[in-house]
Amino acid sequence: MAKDSKNRILKIKHLRKGLAILMYARSPYWYVRLRDPIKGGYVLRSTKETSRVEAREAAEEFADTFRSKANSDHAKKKATSFEYYAKKLMSVQEGKSKWSHGDNKLLNRSKDGLICYFGKYDVSKITTGMVRDYLIHLDENRPKRLADSTKSKHTYIISKVLTLAVEDGLLNVLPVMPRQKTKDTPRHAFTDDEYRQFLKVAGECAKRGDRVRGVTITGHHAKMFRFAVHSFLRPTRGELFGLKHKDVQVRTDPSCLELNIRSGKTGKRVSVTMPIAVPLYLSTLPFNGDESPDKNDYVWMPEYPNRQTAINKARFVFDHILEKAGPWDDDRKLTPYSLRHYAFQARLRSSNGKVGHLILAKNAGTSVDQLERFYLKNMAPTKELIENLQHRE
Repeated sequence: MAKDSKNRILKIKHLRKGLAILMYARSPYWYVRLRDPIKGGYVLRSTKETSRVEAREAAEEFADTFRSKANSDHAKKKATSFEYYAKKLMSVQEGKSKWSHGDNKLLNRSKDGLICYFGKYDVSKITTGMVRDYLIHLDENRPKRLADSTKSKHTYIISKVLTLAVEDGLLNVLPVMPRQKTKDTPRHAFTDDEYRQFLKVAGECAKRGDRVRGVTITGHHAKMFRFAVHSFLRPTRGELFGLKHKDVQVRTDPSCLELNIRSGKTGKRVSVTMPIAVPLYLSTLPFNGDESPDKNDYVWMPEYPNRQTAINKARFVFDHILEKAGPWDDDRKLTPYSLRHYAFQARLRSSNGKVGHLILAKNAGTSVDQLERFYLKNMAPTKELIENLQHRE
């Protein structure tokens, strides 16, 4: 630490294992530093004393009070501890929840995971203030503060753990979780002209047989991106890249595909496509009428059994086409998800506002709130909207 740093330690006096008093350059007061075995770190407090003798007495008193309070909050029985209910949550979610893996990581992280921090506490003793202290603790362990959205994930998992304790009658109500400020950052969507240019260049790349990261771009890739728009599917393992032939039913009145989405972001759903998706899908089938695809084969990029590999390869192809179709506005980062955003906006524009937000949101596995906050937030005004505003008296 630099010699002129205000945070440098001028003096330190070790009182016993895990307890010391320190003098910093930034303050005339002695500080007490106490090892907290539950959190796996140190608690630092000012003694408000300039005398080393008085600071030592204040430190001993603080240590006794702190440990007494901490021990009183610890579970007397293992079955009432946070750790017990955290492990119960992991067991309940295993193989049944798509959030299981992410929840487990935050629960089990070694240095400042939820079990490491709250594990020994009785669930009935956990308060809003303790949760807030934990969020502060997370920031103190990092050179950069955690995003508010990430902190919200932590508090949500705490709520899920404590909900199990409510169900068992150990808690009457959940403690209020500290609210985090969230800022909507909707992805950018293609404009009509950009989308047409993207499709044009995709066809050119396929005709030339461009190669990127070991993948030869074909018409299959161009059709896949177009299908994503006319099906409103997310470019994820659970939706576009999880779609199998057994999940697709061709309907003729009206012309559409009926898709059985088994692992969508919002759970299972049956979704219908726009008419153009029908020939796009049929083009993936064998030309010989006597043949039929294996019902368990994936519709898009089936040559990759590992679907994460398929997603990665598709992203390489998308980025290559995007680069060839540019230049683009540097402030508008386009991704495969931009196709889904464009799909919503284009459908509403083409319908002149006749398609209801609720119907569109339900079919695409989202909510009206999410549709309006993220997918339509940056949508250009429609002709119908402008005319209605201009004719309003």
